[in-house]
Amino acid sequence: MHISILVILGFWLFSFNETAAQPRRVLQDAGAAGQIVVIPQRSAGDEMLRLSRDGRRLWSARAQRFEPFRDGAPVPIAPGETAIGITGWTGGAYCCWTLHLFRRGDGGLAHIASLPLGKREPEVVRLVPPGATAIRLADAAFDFWEAPASLAADLHPTIPFRWTGRALEPDRDAMRRPVAAALGTACADMTAPDDMPPPEQRLPTYPDVAGAVAALRARDWTATPARGTQHPGVEAARLAACLIYAGHAAEARRLLHDVWPVGQPGLPETERQLAARLACSAFAAAVRAINARGAPYLGMRCDREGPAQTAVFALGWR
Repeated sequence: MHISILVILGFWLFSFNETAAQPRRVLQDAGAAGQIVVIPQRSAGDEMLRLSRDGRRLWSARAQRFEPFRDGAPVPIAPGETAIGITGWTGGAYCCWTLHLFRRGDGGLAHIASLPLGKREPEVVRLVPPGATAIRLADAAFDFWEAPASLAADLHPTIPFRWTGRALEPDRDAMRRPVAAALGTACADMTAPDDMPPPEQRLPTYPDVAGAVAALRARDWTATPARGTQHPGVEAARLAACLIYAGHAAEARRLLHDVWPVGQPGLPETERQLAARLACSAFAAAVRAINARGAPYLGMRCDREGPAQTAVFALGWR
């Protein structure tokens, strides 16, 4: 008993001393305008990112590790406007990153957004697509759709952002897109590795809802998908998610009910998981705002540990 206590105490003291010995890292020092500092915490490997000015803490976040985004290169947020980017990593084999953005304005350094990147490594993230002038973000709430591992599909419904002069926020006007765009390339992933085609070229596209239904109904819904491909139920969910994020939640429900083969399991699970993931999304308010009142999939309350979050996992599609 006493030996166990001494061992535990020794480990605690070692961890405390090791953490205490780690120096603070100043990632941005703007003098009187403010300072962004990384402060090691007592828990092993845990760090705090802190924005302060005149000795006052203005904002903070915690993660396993913080690093400058793209080695400190300016992050474009609007024509002629840039921000300072710092990524936070939660730890874990497959997850997760958040991009914290700061901007120096008339009032000094300010935190303007925290964008969840999900399992997308910052090195291969493309925030602004070619020809665009603003950030577009794939909602990480829809990562790991049919399995809890790295090979699981991500639905990546996409949000365009706008700079308000004070903060970076979802651009609700730009989110309202035609059905054809939602079935096209409006919801492209953010990852753009050098050895792969750009995200828009990796997406299947459809001319209209009828074309999407016909294409997916023609596929084999009973077989386990080959490596590198997705079950048609996953593709149907991706299209439904993009329709919801384009302001067409009712059309999303029609697509799912029309495309699902009679007797084929998975439709109730897909609908529950869509509603559950949306309820816990950081952008749920914006998605609700662009859809009609009482639209499907938008009324669930967030329960991050609830079974609806992983309802599709039990179907064995992966």
